[in-house]
Amino acid sequence: MSRIGANTLSLADIRTLLSGLPEETRSVPVEESLSTLDSLAIDLVKMAKLLPSALVIDMGFGNIEEMYDWCECNGILHLAGKALTDYTQEYVLQEVCRSDLYLQDSLKSKIIVYRSKIGEPEHYAIVIGEPAIENIVVRLHSSCYTGDLLGSLSCDCRSQLLTAVKLLAEQAGGIILYISQEGRGIGLANKIRAYSLQMQNSLDTVDANRFLGFDDDERIFLPAAMILRNLGVSSLQLLTNNPHKVQEISKYGFDVTKTIPFHMEINEYNGNYIKTKQTRLGHTN
Repeated sequence: MSRIGANTLSLADIRTLLSGLPEETRSVPVEESLSTLDSLAIDLVKMAKLLPSALVIDMGFGNIEEMYDWCECNGILHLAGKALTDYTQEYVLQEVCRSDLYLQDSLKSKIIVYRSKIGEPEHYAIVIGEPAIENIVVRLHSSCYTGDLLGSLSCDCRSQLLTAVKLLAEQAGGIILYISQEGRGIGLANKIRAYSLQMQNSLDTVDANRFLGFDDDERIFLPAAMILRNLGVSSLQLLTNNPHKVQEISKYGFDVTKTIPFHMEINEYNGNYIKTKQTRLGHTN
């Protein structure tokens, strides 16, 4: 995070700062202190799944109308900080459609699609069998394009997803919540950046994310909680190796009566990833 001093800057100055010119041509002072506005700027770029880096410039406007006029004249979008703080407070998911779904390990399934009113990606509930809602078995699964779809050997996501379907089909059924939060919430592009760092610099998944400026887990579990409420769930057994998921879903008032662990096979490509999840992220297996 960089904050530009309070000297009056022209639009040309701003363009110079953002144009990629050599560092020696950039002569504006930078402050080290962070403010609420700085934090909001970081929140905004994280929501956009961009690298968590922002340039904050104090333009020294006399009042808000002056700022609006300047933005209007220069084609710059203005956004109130309150809009960001209200973003999660006004988060609402609604069911948009559902259908029967024939899966290889569960022919008696259905998929329910949920969409937010604020433009986020869709989330899905896959109901396996005809389970009783009380104390239902639930798997919270975050989307993984490289693993779930492409079968990447660098993670265990696809294996966990398919194992969850099979386990639920063999039991009394259950729910898989497929939440669109790629790369523990950092987005696919940043996840691929992290992959590159891991491969080129021998970093693990935690250090790679931190190097890019992200927390260890950027996911929010509000979408999962809203879907569970929509389905009438109040108590559940959570199929996971991640204690953090138990803590987060419990915060929304759900009674997690049991944690059911996964036992995944390790290969030469995902061994370090799984070990890192155990030693640095607190996973149980």
